[in-house]
Amino acid sequence: MLTETDRGMCMQAAEKRRLEQEMLKAERIRHIIECSFGLFADKGIETISMNEIANQAEIGVASLYRYFSTKEDLAIEAAIYAWKIEEDLFNKAFSFEGYDDLNGYDQLSSMLDIFTDALATQSSFFRFVNYFDAFIKREKVSLGRLTKYEEAITGLKDIVVCAIKKGRKDGSISFGGKKDSELAKASDDEIYFTVMHSLFSLAQKLSLSGEMLNMNMEVRPEKQMNLAIRFFLEALK
Repeated sequence: MLTETDRGMCMQAAEKRRLEQEMLKAERIRHIIECSFGLFADKGIETISMNEIANQAEIGVASLYRYFSTKEDLAIEAAIYAWKIEEDLFNKAFSFEGYDDLNGYDQLSSMLDIFTDALATQSSFFRFVNYFDAFIKREKVSLGRLTKYEEAITGLKDIVVCAIKKGRKDGSISFGGKKDSELAKASDDEIYFTVMHSLFSLAQKLSLSGEMLNMNMEVRPEKQMNLAIRFFLEALK
């Protein structure tokens, strides 16, 4: 007959095994998502089969389907994973010492400049987002399925909008002093979406075909991105 001490030790051992199994499962899922992201970013989502993903992740196809019943499920999780990685990159733009002391314009400038670095180091992210947008449109993925994906994007919006609000309040964002201009009358959200969608679209274009034609080599992708950022910042200043 087991004593209270023995029962306690058995329960602890069982709990330890359960936690280890959960950690192992989480690691496997993350590995599958990472492999999927790499394949999707390189070749697109439509062209990749579940068999290819299983081979890349070095697991059986049956095991893959136990974790993700459809490629749609896997694509959405890969998109969430990609945005979280990108969010970490953007976090560097506002997590450094002295950021809070900057005026709103300089805070916004610090964040937008990340696009130039991201284009050089994270081109796979922009390619993936382009393929993912096309995939969810083609497959008619419901908005309800994209809730977690949208939540992953929202954090960046809040930070950028705060910088715009601060700039308007401290006067560093004054739209060239033209208070009655259409730009000055635009809401913070309107400015955010216009700027960010434009820069993301440019980044996607450059990451996909920036060096496809000889004429594209006349101005380096990073230079084009930097100029686009300067256009927006000068208009807001």
